[in-house]
Amino acid sequence: MDFQVSARKWRPQKFSQLIGQEHIVRTLSNAIELERISHAFLFSGTRGVGKTTTARILARVLNCEKGPTIEPCGTCSLCKEITEGHCIDVQEIDGASNNGVAEVRDLIDNVQYATSSARYKVYIIDEVHMLSKSAFNALLKTLEEPPPRVIFIFATTELIKIPETILSRCQCFEFKPLSNAQITKQLELICGQEEIEIDAKGLVEISKVGAGSMRDAQSLLDQVIAYSGKKIDADSVESVLGIVGGTTLELFAELLIKREPAELISLVQEVANQGKDLGLFCRSMMEYLRNLLMVKVSRNPESLLNTHTCDINVLKKQAEGFHNDELQQMFTILSRAETEMKRSSLSQMVFEMAILRLTETRPFKSIDDLIHKINQAEVEVQPARSAAPTPVAPVPQSNSSTTKSAPPSLAQPENGSFDSAIWTKIRQEVSRKRPAFEHYLDKCQVLALNEKEIQLMFSDSFTLEMVESPENIKFIKEMVKSASGHEVQVVLKLGEAKPSPSINTQEKKNLNDESQGRQKTESEIIQDALDIFGGTVVK
Repeated sequence: MDFQVSARKWRPQKFSQLIGQEHIVRTLSNAIELERISHAFLFSGTRGVGKTTTARILARVLNCEKGPTIEPCGTCSLCKEITEGHCIDVQEIDGASNNGVAEVRDLIDNVQYATSSARYKVYIIDEVHMLSKSAFNALLKTLEEPPPRVIFIFATTELIKIPETILSRCQCFEFKPLSNAQITKQLELICGQEEIEIDAKGLVEISKVGAGSMRDAQSLLDQVIAYSGKKIDADSVESVLGIVGGTTLELFAELLIKREPAELISLVQEVANQGKDLGLFCRSMMEYLRNLLMVKVSRNPESLLNTHTCDINVLKKQAEGFHNDELQQMFTILSRAETEMKRSSLSQMVFEMAILRLTETRPFKSIDDLIHKINQAEVEVQPARSAAPTPVAPVPQSNSSTTKSAPPSLAQPENGSFDSAIWTKIRQEVSRKRPAFEHYLDKCQVLALNEKEIQLMFSDSFTLEMVESPENIKFIKEMVKSASGHEVQVVLKLGEAKPSPSINTQEKKNLNDESQGRQKTESEIIQDALDIFGGTVVK
């Protein structure tokens, strides 16, 4: 079989054919025209962006019989030998399998000999970061003062692993990942030459999965062609590559607007059962959130979005259900989840937990607005003190080292009222299902808890405002029903909470006297902030 994969068949043979590395092409071309050719180059960058290809082109440029020239003829014996990998004077070495000091010493011994037919002796060492420390040290002297007409070209995907002593002896070039548009254009060219029919959406999807690597994208194209033949539609591309389609992404966003965690998790499980790649799903959802944000902040979003893969009208409608802050937080959550999924053997669980965090995002509040609310609450509390109902004396609780006791604010049982154990169960359920919400219960006083209603009184309007949202009211009802088995009404009031009897006035005075004359610790400052603004500490 003479089939050749696209990555090899369409490998650039000249500088003019390189895609997306114009800054490197210009520098090397000028160096050749000015005859200022360095003896050592280091090419770094992610996989499939043209590092080794550029090294081979540079070897042809330097050794072409009509050169050195930035446009090698490609027909002379040296050009053909270098292209086919048969040139004795141009050696391509795999750094991963020749990483010892012995191999480097053999290379140093061969460097001393003159070329056989070429103008320059070129050593291309791929994945050079795999060389051992001893091998790098053995190469230093030769790399600093090589014999005439000897050029080293190193290529690596992990620049951080290259010793500084090597970097200082090389001209370093960083290859950029290719844009989706650049990859799409090249794939379109290949399909045109190969007489492959494929729609624009399919090409864009392949480019996105390629993630900046031309070689990866070309390999994916070969895979899709093998599946569909010479006529390819977007559905075939999604099936082969495990991509989640636009319809699923739109449904995901709708469920996110409604804050439906159960439905979102069911959708994730359905996608996983279909054999889709959850990592690609996460990336696609990140792009979708980005598109929603672009629609909200841009006057001309069409110029910032790829209209082949998204519906502008749907995005505009869905964007109304999100705040800018929420979209940014959601993007950050998914970005972290994608990184964690690559390292974890439980990638689906990592993704599911991230989805649940998405439903808890809320818009940020201005610090000025918060300060205003606090000041307003202090003003409102004064008249509320006289109007607030006098709570019934709390039921004494027995000390327990294992179970969190009910707060002393629990009302005494009345006709048809529950005993104090019900409140304890409610607190335990809240702690288990939504730990952050427990902070609100610490700041309230229970006025009544019976088969018909639960009355909670808060000492500040800010906390009351946070709790009285429909979602939180529903959550309180669920917790009471779970603990008592009864459907109750939730009544929230504003008033002054009764101090805890566990600390009497004299003890408070002693504590205040003791705290005078010293600065608050960091933990105390954090606790004060939590008392004022609510929330939890995220480590």
